[in-house]
Amino acid sequence: MNEPVCDAEVEAGRGSATPTPLWNNAITMTGVFIVVSGLILLITFGLFAMVSPSANPYVDIVGLMVIPGVVVVGLVIAPAGLLLRLRKVRRTDPLRRISWRFPRIDLNDPRQRRPVQAFLLITFLMLPILGVSGYHGYHFTESSEFCGLTCHAVMEPQYAAYEQSPHARVSCAECHIGSGAGWFVKAKLSGVRQVFAVWFDSYSKPIPPAISELRPARETCEECHWPAKFFGSQLRTRVHFSPDEQNTRREVRMMLKTGGADPLWGRAEGIHWHMALDLKIEYVALDEELQDVPWVRSTDASGTERIYRSDGRPHDEPPPAGTVRTIDCMDCHNRAAHLFRPPYVSLDLYLDIGRIDASLPWVKREALALLSGSYASTEEAKQRIAESLTAFYQREHPQVYAEKKAAIERSVEGVQDIYAHTFFPFMKVDWRTYPDNVGHMYSAGCFRCHDGKHFDADGQAISSACDVCHTFFNRVPGTQDTYVEGPFEHSMNLFPHPTLRCEQCHTGGPLPLCRECHASGDWLEEKDRERFLPPPAGP
Repeated sequence: MNEPVCDAEVEAGRGSATPTPLWNNAITMTGVFIVVSGLILLITFGLFAMVSPSANPYVDIVGLMVIPGVVVVGLVIAPAGLLLRLRKVRRTDPLRRISWRFPRIDLNDPRQRRPVQAFLLITFLMLPILGVSGYHGYHFTESSEFCGLTCHAVMEPQYAAYEQSPHARVSCAECHIGSGAGWFVKAKLSGVRQVFAVWFDSYSKPIPPAISELRPARETCEECHWPAKFFGSQLRTRVHFSPDEQNTRREVRMMLKTGGADPLWGRAEGIHWHMALDLKIEYVALDEELQDVPWVRSTDASGTERIYRSDGRPHDEPPPAGTVRTIDCMDCHNRAAHLFRPPYVSLDLYLDIGRIDASLPWVKREALALLSGSYASTEEAKQRIAESLTAFYQREHPQVYAEKKAAIERSVEGVQDIYAHTFFPFMKVDWRTYPDNVGHMYSAGCFRCHDGKHFDADGQAISSACDVCHTFFNRVPGTQDTYVEGPFEHSMNLFPHPTLRCEQCHTGGPLPLCRECHASGDWLEEKDRERFLPPPAGP
């Protein structure tokens, strides 16, 4: 006799008999979407790589590392969705049959065709948008604008100097990262640390120089420059204005012996002799700015070493504790893209091109004093510069003020512009913050080693003779364009101080007065007033 079966048992039996697919859950479908999207992006990257005229290491990182990583994430998410779906089914109905089969796709069935059509439409609309936006977003993060403005407000001084530099068309990443995945990853990890420092306001003011974090110059600078092939000399003309009443104009003409380093093209001599192919020069610096150099070692092609020391220690002793570096481009060209010109230099330039009127009496002296003052902000500095310079001519030279008011206003704007590009009170940055090692006028530069105080074991000093690196040409009195080779003619009588280094007097700001070093007296006051020699008389 058949027993009656309740409706619930019939429904349960039917549920258990019907296989339950695991693939149709949101997590698995998301994983599948990610995998499909990643594969399409990989194909797009492959086509882009084939038609691209040149290789880009950063695009390669995206195509060969990031996109495959996206595909792997999708491959992990999809089976994770299957397992979670299986776990849920087992908990709710342990007797339910599980279907491990792939779904049967029948696009003739409108119920299946419409979702597939919608999925394909959304996919082909979104992928190009996401791909293009991601590509441009990546390039924006590598742009100089992103580094200097968007996320790194702390870099305002460096970005302002960069915009005025000869390297303004070279992106930050090309020098600070360069090519290759290793330095890319290192830079990004360092960037994360710097982002946290900005968030928590724990960064130093000013930020330290980056020379210790830069990769070797042969991997960055020498992608464009080739110092071994630079030969011969360069004629340089530098215009200086004395801070006297007439703003006396002088020209200094010299041949700068750039030289070269490859003997196949000529003698290895001149400034770039330091980069000679068969020569290795190392030094030890005792400070972070690499200005205090007591130990230098030169090794030639035969392996012969010569050690020069300025600390008075025996030459066979180990070098002093400090930063050990092998000379490359950055040891001299350390501010190639981020140079903060001294006010003295900027004023010479602005006076020469007419942005500051050189006919205004004492304009350089007054501008130097104002630029060297201490201000809480750029706005305060600009206001004080305008008020003080205008008041000086109203008080001391009322006739000049009445006749040349427009020239004074234009000169005020020029001085304000110099301040805006040289001084950054918030970051405590000005021209004195980062010494420039090219030359030796306003910082030690060449004189870090070529100071006549570094001797080898035989008592021979590293040369400090002027004619090693430059030859001066002096204008013949009574002529306009006739010059003869001769010693450097200083605008002051240096007879009492023949061994002073340039930067000891030329600080970049106001020139020191005699009475600042010597006991004051009437004759010193007279010297301070009449210390500038007149330039050679013209025809």
